[in-house]
Amino acid sequence: MKTTSASVFLLFALFGLANAANNAVLDAAGEEVVTGVPYYVVSGIWGAGGGGLAIGREKGRPCPEIVVQRQSDMDYGNPVIFSNADPNDDVVRVSSDVNLKFTGPRDRLCLTSTVWKVQDLDEQTGKRWLELGGEEGSPGCDTKENWFKIEKASIPGMYNFKYCPSVCGSSATYCNEIERARDGRQMRLALSEGQGFAWPWVFIKAIQPRTRIQQVVRA
Repeated sequence: MKTTSASVFLLFALFGLANAANNAVLDAAGEEVVTGVPYYVVSGIWGAGGGGLAIGREKGRPCPEIVVQRQSDMDYGNPVIFSNADPNDDVVRVSSDVNLKFTGPRDRLCLTSTVWKVQDLDEQTGKRWLELGGEEGSPGCDTKENWFKIEKASIPGMYNFKYCPSVCGSSATYCNEIERARDGRQMRLALSEGQGFAWPWVFIKAIQPRTRIQQVVRA
């Protein structure tokens, strides 16, 4: 009898873990975030928290471009499109590998892709920044710098980014929160080395009217 009870408990525990792993990421309107649809990635902290994520340029290095945050909370930045490592699933899910790609108008100075990737170590700052120029799709060890995870933040309805790719199987890989960090006058995204703060973000469907969602936290 005890064995049967333990088995039933284990079954429910495993079901709960699997269900949690399959939770859909929700946008600011409470709808599932889906692949192929543009979303603004906007600070969950309103006011001093700044605005949305956008295409920027590193000082002295115009290409490839970089991931920056707009200063004004009224500026949503550039929309992004998500792509799953699993091409058969069109819902973006918590803790699953995704590509992020900026979309919309862009100048022609850089011919690289607008897919996010992790930059090599910057010896001057000691940071591994997020830049553009990644490869979309083709999950595997050769593209692990291009894959990110979305995790639930401590504030309901908000999410953090994490670099902890699973596309390379059991091989050793980095596993870092993604923080905001100042680089000169620009606010950029970078891998945290354990002392940073994984910034909370909300996703706003780009085809909706650009009115600020009131669930964000005022700084």
